[in-house]
Amino acid sequence: MKKLLSWLLICGSFAVLTAAEVRIAVVDMDRVFKEYYKSRIAEEFLSRQAEAARLYMGQLNSSLEALRAEARKLGTNALNRALTEEAQKKAADAADEAMAKVKAKETEISLYTNERLRELRRLEQERRSEILADIRREVSRRAAAENYAFVLDLSGKSANNLPVVLVYPKTNDISDAVIRELNRTAAKPGNQGVKKP
Repeated sequence: MKKLLSWLLICGSFAVLTAAEVRIAVVDMDRVFKEYYKSRIAEEFLSRQAEAARLYMGQLNSSLEALRAEARKLGTNALNRALTEEAQKKAADAADEAMAKVKAKETEISLYTNERLRELRRLEQERRSEILADIRREVSRRAAAENYAFVLDLSGKSANNLPVVLVYPKTNDISDAVIRELNRTAAKPGNQGVKKP
C-alpha cells in the first residue's frame, strides 16, 4: 500500500510539473558504488580485516584442539587401572582441570567470533554509509548544476524484480559523469597513494 501511494504521489508530481520543463536524470547507483575508487579501498580493507580474523581464529582453534587432546589423554590416564587409586584421582583432577580449560577456550572463541563479526559488520556499514554519502552529494550537486528536478536510480527493482526505469534517453544518464567526478580525486600513478581508510 505504501509503495502504491508513493508511486501515485510521484505520478501526481509528474503530472503537475508537466506544464513546466521538468528535467529528469537517471543514475545507476549499483554501478557508481562499484566503480567508485573508495569502494575498492573499503573492500580491500574489509578483506584484510576478515583475513586477520580468520588467521586468529585458526590459532584459537589449534589451541583448542591441543587442549582437547591433553584433556583426552588425562581422561584416559584417570581410567588406567594400572595406576594406584591416588594416581587415578590426581589424573581425574587434572582431566577436570583440562576440561575446564577447554570450556574456557570454547567460550573465548565464541565471544571472539561474535565480537569480531559484529565489528566487521559495523566497519562495513560505516564504510558503506561514508561512500553512499559521497555519492549522494555528487548526484545532488550534479542535479542542481544541470537543473534536474528528479534523479531516478536505474538499479532499482520493482516487486516483480523488474527494472523500475524501463525507458529513458541515454543523454539523461549521469552515471559516467558522477563516476568520473568521484574518481577525479583518486591517487594517480606516481603520486603519493590514497590514504588507508
